[in-house]
Amino acid sequence: MRKLLILSSLTLFIFGIFSCTNIKTQNINDANNVVMLVVPEDLSSISDDEKYANFEIDVPEITQDVYDNSSITAYIRRTYDDGRPERWSELPQPFLSLDDSSISYLSFGVGFIRISLQSETSILELFDLMKGNDLKLVIN
Repeated sequence: MRKLLILSSLTLFIFGIFSCTNIKTQNINDANNVVMLVVPEDLSSISDDEKYANFEIDVPEITQDVYDNSSITAYIRRTYDDGRPERWSELPQPFLSLDDSSISYLSFGVGFIRISLQSETSILELFDLMKGNDLKLVIN
């Protein structure tokens, strides 16, 4: 019984090692590309009930190669009037301190990004907090 256990363990170990040799890693980008933008003052579209809206920003740095082989992370600059330090918050970003829960999130295509906003009641308060703020894209 002990021999069978040792033989089974050894067989699993050998298969485990050989199965790892087929893993391929493709390194497309060696460094991150940071693109600084500003949230526009107007929305691109808003639903009639004001629960969904979005805005788009042209980003020529998002080429077909970036679209096919990279990921993009977005951060919005958060500033405060009460002495708290400013900081960057990563999207998607839930906003639970507003009158209702809201969220903003990123999608992108070749040459542009879209930031979408969703809320239980209205996205207008959320967009008022965002417009004019810096937006940082990290392409990696």
